[in-house]
Amino acid sequence: MSNPGHVAKIEEGVDAWNQWREENPDIIPDLSEANLFRANLFQATLLRATLSGADLRRANLFRANLFRANLSEANLFRAVLDGANLNEANLFEADLAKAVLTEADLNEADLTEANLRKADLTEATLRGANLDGANLSGANLSEANLSGCTGLLNPAEWMRENFKQTETGFIVYRALNKSFHSAPSTWKYESGAAIEEVVNSNRCNHCGCGVNFATKRWIKCIWREPDLRIGKFLLEYVDLANLIVPYNTDGKARCARLIYLGEEISYN
Repeated sequence: MSNPGHVAKIEEGVDAWNQWREENPDIIPDLSEANLFRANLFQATLLRATLSGADLRRANLFRANLFRANLSEANLFRAVLDGANLNEANLFEADLAKAVLTEADLNEADLTEANLRKADLTEATLRGANLDGANLSGANLSEANLSGCTGLLNPAEWMRENFKQTETGFIVYRALNKSFHSAPSTWKYESGAAIEEVVNSNRCNHCGCGVNFATKRWIKCIWREPDLRIGKFLLEYVDLANLIVPYNTDGKARCARLIYLGEEISYN
């Protein structure tokens, strides 16, 4: 449980809190399990603070200093953390779903088993961060720095877990009559024909040019129209060098070349 005096102090406002921290640099604030729902902690000095299990849903932590803070199992759903200093922070099993972390410093942070589903990590730096078991599904990783991260999604493992293997490659799927973008005029859905496109190799980009494919479950969830037609394709082992599985995939990947095998299923 949190220290009642520390909770009372932060409820006085950020100015009073920051002044208290400055006057008492040796005190480690204990705000564990504190109710800070929608709290305004704009530029708050929370370095080394204990916030494990705290309710920080929708809290404003814009440019807050959370250096080495303990946020394990904290609920940061939709929290605003633009430009926050989370360097070396403990975010083990923290819920950061739909949180805004643009330009945040997450270098060497522990994000083991953290939920980052649909979080905005645009231009965030995560050098050396531990993402083992973290959920990055649908997260925005545009221009994020993931150099030296551990625990990132392994493309080979993802393919084996989601698609059937044959002697020559993986069986993957595309919608034949639905698309967010027009297919090249050179693509022909004829048995044995190859469809090809230069692939965007940046794994931080959830969407990109290339021959996109997905699991049948993803296709059915995205395209719910009764006339949906799903095609079956072969991603040959020789083409795996151009396979791009985004770190934040929710069931979709892309490559440079697929072979059309035929229609998998038809909805009439």
